[in-house]
Amino acid sequence: MSKPVFVVTGAPNKGKSTFVKAMTNDASVVVGPHARTTTSAVSYPFRIDGETLFTLWDTPGFENAAEMHEVVTGWGIRESDHPIEVLRRFLEAYESHEDFRYEVEIFKPIANYACIVYVADCSRKFSESEYLREIDLIRLTRLPRIAILNPIDGDRYLESWKSGLTDYFNNIKVFNPHKTSFDEKLRILGAFSHLNDEWEQPLNRVMEVLRSQREKVLEECARIIRRTVLMIFDGEFAVAYDGTRDEEEHREELLTQVRRFVRQNLDAAQKDITRRFGLSVDVDFAQEIRDNDLFDATVRQKNLSVHQRAMVNALVGGGIGAALDTAAGGLTFGIFTATLGLGGGAAAYVRDISPMDLVKIGGFDPNEEKIRVESLHAELGFLIINRLRQVVAVLYNRTAANTEKVTIKKELDPASLYKMSSLLKKMASSRRYRYSEKHKKELLDFIHDKLKEDQSSVHVDLPDENPGE
Repeated sequence: MSKPVFVVTGAPNKGKSTFVKAMTNDASVVVGPHARTTTSAVSYPFRIDGETLFTLWDTPGFENAAEMHEVVTGWGIRESDHPIEVLRRFLEAYESHEDFRYEVEIFKPIANYACIVYVADCSRKFSESEYLREIDLIRLTRLPRIAILNPIDGDRYLESWKSGLTDYFNNIKVFNPHKTSFDEKLRILGAFSHLNDEWEQPLNRVMEVLRSQREKVLEECARIIRRTVLMIFDGEFAVAYDGTRDEEEHREELLTQVRRFVRQNLDAAQKDITRRFGLSVDVDFAQEIRDNDLFDATVRQKNLSVHQRAMVNALVGGGIGAALDTAAGGLTFGIFTATLGLGGGAAAYVRDISPMDLVKIGGFDPNEEKIRVESLHAELGFLIINRLRQVVAVLYNRTAANTEKVTIKKELDPASLYKMSSLLKKMASSRRYRYSEKHKKELLDFIHDKLKEDQSSVHVDLPDENPGE
């Protein structure tokens, strides 16, 4: 059985190379902001464990489609029982002809009975006079073909493109390679699998292998995140008492210890997660996941909203009234808080916590002449998990075409928030090695479930530059 082969075609600067780059995740695909970055046909095999499962050909944009159309229709390609033979005749006759330089490059791989992928920019108006000859050339091959509508600057003309292409293609899909997620790539592979009966099985296998690999990676990432939470909450932090310094100086030294330890463990976890995705640890992460200082106010705000912070503090600190107020989105105007008493959650709602609020400092131990950190706040567990969820989401959906701007919905629903707060409160109040296997499994299951849910809420923003070729 032959391996699936797809030739990516279209007008210049419509996103053909970016599409190939996104689908194969091959960083060697050359993409530029100007037309004619691609001047010859280049094959990009997609491999898993050294085996080529399918191949995409990147090709230049059409230049003289109208003239080529005139030649091959004059040779009877429309009426021929063997249109590919007419096409091969054209390639032989015009292989060295400068006027058809790009058309020859486009149709050489097509002549070997490949499926055709036509990429068009649906943010530009569809014009029969501009595109009819090239899309009819594709139809005249009678090969399986699919149109990919790329909304480079929006989908203003999407419907006109769909209407204009309906009679020419077996299938039409909307796909922006700059904003693609892992699931979006599988959707396109699924559409590819229906173009050729012989290729349905191998492409289904590709999708099964990719899904299986990603599920295994998510399981491993969940374990890494749980391990990081436990290691941080297990940390021992102490400073020798110095009578020449005041209490605040001792507290600041302890905070520095905790802050450094948390960052070191997050850095190590991020590197471990990166390796799980088969990427180099020096990968250029987006700024939103490079900063692992959870004691920085800006970083905390990105990873736990004020609303969720209030809920966490209320649930952990016992501020039932504040939790009810917060759950109602503030619409109770403090009735529950006033009735049931002011809790830690309400206090967190009206002011941003300081780094010191994440660390509970114990008293002076005269036996050891040290001051220790008594416990870490459960909120720190939320920050750790949300930070590493973001890392996983970026890597899970990372392609060679889109390397950053991936965000997830970190807000938890009330039931999840309550469960997580309960688990982390137990972690925060436990001493070293006292976590029960039941609690550890519950934490692992919770993290794993959230990593899977994140993929349905992932949002991929366009990068600052969006080259079309």
